[in-house]
Amino acid sequence: MSRGCCAYLFLSILLFEILSVSASSGRDLIVNGGFESQFEGWEPYVYDEVYGRVDLTSGTSHSGTWSLRTYINPAREIPYTRKRGGGVKQVLSNNVEDLNMVLDFWVMPAIIDQNSYTNIRSVVHMELKDGRSVNISYYLAWAPPALGEFLYNTSDSTIFFLPALLHQWSNVKREIKGDFESRFGNSKGVILSHLWTLFEMTTVSHMTTPDAFWDDISMVAQAQSQTSSSPTQTTTPSPNPQSSSSSSSVTSTTTASVTKPTERGLSIESTIEKNGILILLLLATILGMGAVAVRKSSHRRSEATESPKKHCMNCGEEMDADSKYCERCGARQ
Repeated sequence: MSRGCCAYLFLSILLFEILSVSASSGRDLIVNGGFESQFEGWEPYVYDEVYGRVDLTSGTSHSGTWSLRTYINPAREIPYTRKRGGGVKQVLSNNVEDLNMVLDFWVMPAIIDQNSYTNIRSVVHMELKDGRSVNISYYLAWAPPALGEFLYNTSDSTIFFLPALLHQWSNVKREIKGDFESRFGNSKGVILSHLWTLFEMTTVSHMTTPDAFWDDISMVAQAQSQTSSSPTQTTTPSPNPQSSSSSSSVTSTTTASVTKPTERGLSIESTIEKNGILILLLLATILGMGAVAVRKSSHRRSEATESPKKHCMNCGEEMDADSKYCERCGARQ
């Protein structure tokens, strides 16, 4: 393969990668999801000013330098009735059509599953134009008797109990549209007026110091799907405290399934708009190289189809190589 063909092929692949990567990335609504800019974009909070702790740490991160740590200071004299801990909250852009969003984060919990004292969870709160206020909660650890939280579905709340790895980074990836529709019905035409999400750890234990690390948080707004079929999320059994009717979902090292490929990403139009100059330059280069390659190929083919020539030994007239007599002077060759 010639150098020109190699370059042509390389530029074509590069253009395809630009289009495919941009089309699959979507629009991240979370600001500073890796905490590399400290608390920029986030609102830290604690339930107890003395014992609740929300800090950034460089010692334990899933990627980059920093991660968020939610934990408490030990306090043996504090009664079980006082909830401690804290987390971070972020208000997000709400111009998302039909709730096409994917929540994705990594968490390293010190406590998992059903227990006596500690909750570790993420909450997506949505206020809708039709007046409804809806919560979708994802629990990695849950303690219903201790914290006074009612861990069952209601008219404005749905809960998912998710498995995770103890003291190891676990990934949670959830399609908000599908989780909303599993409890509240079709999301087609649903309009957001307010949207925020939080990540927190709370406990009433005074004998232990549980914590949870959080990192690489994103909420990606997906392009409008061409089909209205509802995607199926992978589910596995998990303990149901207080006979909760909510379904559990696969997470940890194997993440919950999210959207079908046709539902992910930006449209080609918006991708071209975002990378217009680069794409136009690549297209012009590819087309130019393609035209040169076509001309060279055509020239080689025309040369290959022409019969070999020779010149008359008497008068110098050009003739076919296999001619025995010159058509001009008649001399024998």
